[in-house]
Amino acid sequence: MEKVPTQQYSVIRDGIKYGSYIFLLFATGWLLVILYLGKYPSLLAMAFLSFTFGLQHAFDVDHITTIDNITRKLINDGKNTHGVGFFFSLGHSLVVMLMTLITIFFVHWSKEKLPHFQHIGNLVGPIFSGTVLIVLGLINLLILIQTCHQFNQIRQGHTDQPADQMTHWTLGIFHRALQLIQHSWQTLIVGFLFGLGFDTATQISVLATSAVATNNVVPWLAVISFPLLFTAGMCLMDTSDGLFMSTAYSWLFSSPFQKVYYNIVLTGLSVTTAFFVGIVEFVQVAGRQFHLHNQLVQWCTRLNFQHLGIILVILFIITWSLALVVWRRLNHQIK
Repeated sequence: MEKVPTQQYSVIRDGIKYGSYIFLLFATGWLLVILYLGKYPSLLAMAFLSFTFGLQHAFDVDHITTIDNITRKLINDGKNTHGVGFFFSLGHSLVVMLMTLITIFFVHWSKEKLPHFQHIGNLVGPIFSGTVLIVLGLINLLILIQTCHQFNQIRQGHTDQPADQMTHWTLGIFHRALQLIQHSWQTLIVGFLFGLGFDTATQISVLATSAVATNNVVPWLAVISFPLLFTAGMCLMDTSDGLFMSTAYSWLFSSPFQKVYYNIVLTGLSVTTAFFVGIVEFVQVAGRQFHLHNQLVQWCTRLNFQHLGIILVILFIITWSLALVVWRRLNHQIK
């Protein structure tokens, strides 16, 4: 009975902690804008757009899918997952920050070399993110298979083996492949490597905004406000997503049977989206590298990851709601 209040306190405490970091980024960004706003009024619109781009970019389906699957993986390992969204987003934003600094201090060099880095990013970023998503999907698929077995065991009245104990030997090589991710802060590295595919429209928009400001001889401290606000916006949404996933998974698993039931429903959705997004990213890379133009490549290329992310959020809400309704009916029948 004391576990729920303790978990709620932990979520509130970590939410305040990460929220303060985000507020610091947001406040610093706007402070830099205000300092130079009198001389450069155009900073206001560019700063607002940068923050909006960050909010929008957080809805990319690869963000939501990765945060969800890493959260599921760490919860299964008994780890604190409240910072998964924050650190993933922070690592992702570091790429934008670094490229903005290069744009500011090496304007002519960046004009010549940036297209080359974008070409490399178009290859490295999606391959890494696609690989991570597929590996996470495989890990959670194995967890799903084991959970289904536990579900059947509990329904048959075999409760000798507690439902919250997972036998990790079934996870094999795929589980060992991600043993490096044992804590929330380590997802910063994952987010950074995801960000190397900096062809994303929002990231390029922030860099372009920085370049325009630099060419107009805007002080570099003012230009730094753009990636800071972009980071604040993206961290705000991704952190909220991570905290929601952590809270929902932990709060709903209040009994062994209920825990196994929700694991099946929600891990199934996580596995499906991880495989889907990972495969789409590989198809997109193959289409660009080998100049393929078949119907599959064209369909994958036309997919809007931000629209897919919004759809995925809606699917999660619908799945949680349906699972709750079905669980209550199923639980009533069992009683």
